[in-house]
Amino acid sequence: MHADQKPVSSFVSNKIELIRGHNQQKQSISLLKLDQEINPEEIIATAKNSRVEFSYDESIWRLGSLSVGKWINHNSFFLHSGCLLYCSKKEQVIHFSSRKSKATFQGKGTFIVESLENGGFKIIPLEVNGTISTEKGGDKKLHSSRLLLVLGSPSYFGDAYDIDLFLLLKSSRLIKAFPRPLPTFGKIKLALFKQDLRLKAKYNALIGDAQTNDKLDIWALSDESNDGLDVESLLQK
Repeated sequence: MHADQKPVSSFVSNKIELIRGHNQQKQSISLLKLDQEINPEEIIATAKNSRVEFSYDESIWRLGSLSVGKWINHNSFFLHSGCLLYCSKKEQVIHFSSRKSKATFQGKGTFIVESLENGGFKIIPLEVNGTISTEKGGDKKLHSSRLLLVLGSPSYFGDAYDIDLFLLLKSSRLIKAFPRPLPTFGKIKLALFKQDLRLKAKYNALIGDAQTNDKLDIWALSDESNDGLDVESLLQK
């Protein structure tokens, strides 16, 4: 971390454990508190139906239910399992890694990172101006509502998928289940409107998990009309 700045918990819901130390005999586990600073290599683990938000270097980090991760250093985060949301209006270079894969984001915006059973992860941009790079895949520009898979070691890009941004915003607790709206709310709202104008038909599925690098599970959702949608109320819930 930067010497003069550390991530600070800005919202804590239910049970969030902070695990210190690599040697099990010296390992300590405590409950994370509000306004608590996080040191590098301290493991953050959220229980079922728990969630936490951190403020750090003009950015927001949210961990969802049943998620485990840690900051390796000031601009590198390891996600062992579960999901996180990253949000920044400031240009950043952030390294993301999982059990098998790693990628580097350069830019600004709001996106979700979710671990996969195969050890890789997926990136779901809500609104973004930046690129993602991997060792074998080179650089790729990220696009709002265009899900991208990061797989293998050395890492490469899997397939990309268009997702229904409205369904994602409506269902994701990383967006809805926090008291404060994201500072990029206006840009997310604009991305949603742009997709509404661009698509003639609505997608009725969200991408699920991947057990192997070659098999992707699809979770279908039932049709729901968004006529008369109050987007601002939706995103601030």
